[in-house]
Amino acid sequence: MPPASSTAAEVNHPDLDRLPAWGHAWRLVFVWCAGALVWLFSAAIVANAWGLAEGAQPSPSAPALLFVDFVVGQIAVVAVAFRRRWPMTIALVTALLSGISMFASAAALLALTSVATRRHLPSILLVSGVGCAVSLFYETVMTPVLGLRGTAPDSGLLVDLAISFGFIGLVYLVAVLLGWNTGSRRELVRSWRTQARTATSEQAARVAQARLAERARIAREMHDVLAHRLSLVAMHAGVLAHRADLPEEDRRAAAEVVRSGAHQALEELREVLGVLREDGDPERTVEAPQPGLSAIPSLVAELTSSGQDVTLTADPALWARSVSLPASTGRHAYRVVQESLTNARKHAPGVTCAVTLGGGPGHGLTLEISNPLTRVRDALPSGGRGLPGMAERVALAGGRFDARVRGAAFIVRVWLPWPSRQHDAPEDAPVPARENGPAGGHGAQQPDAGPVVSTTTSEAETTSRADRAEGGR
Repeated sequence: MPPASSTAAEVNHPDLDRLPAWGHAWRLVFVWCAGALVWLFSAAIVANAWGLAEGAQPSPSAPALLFVDFVVGQIAVVAVAFRRRWPMTIALVTALLSGISMFASAAALLALTSVATRRHLPSILLVSGVGCAVSLFYETVMTPVLGLRGTAPDSGLLVDLAISFGFIGLVYLVAVLLGWNTGSRRELVRSWRTQARTATSEQAARVAQARLAERARIAREMHDVLAHRLSLVAMHAGVLAHRADLPEEDRRAAAEVVRSGAHQALEELREVLGVLREDGDPERTVEAPQPGLSAIPSLVAELTSSGQDVTLTADPALWARSVSLPASTGRHAYRVVQESLTNARKHAPGVTCAVTLGGGPGHGLTLEISNPLTRVRDALPSGGRGLPGMAERVALAGGRFDARVRGAAFIVRVWLPWPSRQHDAPEDAPVPARENGPAGGHGAQQPDAGPVVSTTTSEAETTSRADRAEGGR
């Protein structure tokens, strides 16, 4: 049973159990017809001077009282039309009107039913009590005046009153039960509607979250693909713009690097979009496989040929073991190396970058990319997403990421899971060591470096997060 406060709130709610126009209309018509039948029955008794008991005789004022009964009944029918806005007020008013009008009794019962739909027991008891008191008044005062019952001592007044009250109590009980059942049904429908709205809202939130995650994924892939190529293009285009004394052969070589870099950027962008389309439509095929661990030597060779000094150190057996490396892990490793070398090229051009690869199945894949610190006067602009993007990528893959200044060099260390055949991660997997040192980057003016970025993901989260990152987006 809801409290009175909740009942009042429900009564004032504009959308509470809203009925269509025909629902209001047929109820009012039914109430009017029921009241009219009762009134006509009383009028017929008075008009024909019928007595229900010995000694019954209509009063001379009976016709006037019947007219008042009819008029008051119309007022009650009009009032009951507003029962849903003011249920208690209308129920009490119609109950009082039924004390002088049989026509109003049907309207009073409908108002009581409407109160019962709120399932507020004190309100129901109050209206029922007023109705019983008014019924007692009508049976003891109005009925003899209208000649519907005799007043002689032998007329069985007490028996008639007991029968009348029993019948009235039964009618009131039926009205209350009907209203209570209707209120329960409406409450159930409201709960279903609330659940449906909640489910719809949750689904919309999940869709919005999935869209945000997909946007973040697209942005990360675009950054990783385009930043590398466009930084090469920008570097050689800057050479062409500022070195007017370049020999013709060097000028042509720089222009060729710009042309090929732009072409390769478009090709890699097409490959990334192919992967994203494949996730949305399984029937579509990728135009070319995404680069993985085996493509890192080609990346180093390409950068070396374009003028960046890069050294690659790796155990020769690593390449043979890499066939068991998950494709997603290899792709993450490639992107981390690519982004690290891009940052070095932007913030520390002209220095030697060292790439070291290690690890194996069951021990994880380790990456270390380092370059000496240097001061750059005209560094390429940075979007500030390099290190955070790498940290996020590694975290989604279930790995560990650490980037900081160590001595006179900026070092990026990454560990990525490389499961064995039993898919068990080792307990002795290397963790990037934390050392006390200043926050820094590739150089004195390198926004990408910023403060130390370190991300650690527990082994228990590795499988589910990596699956969501690579296969379940």
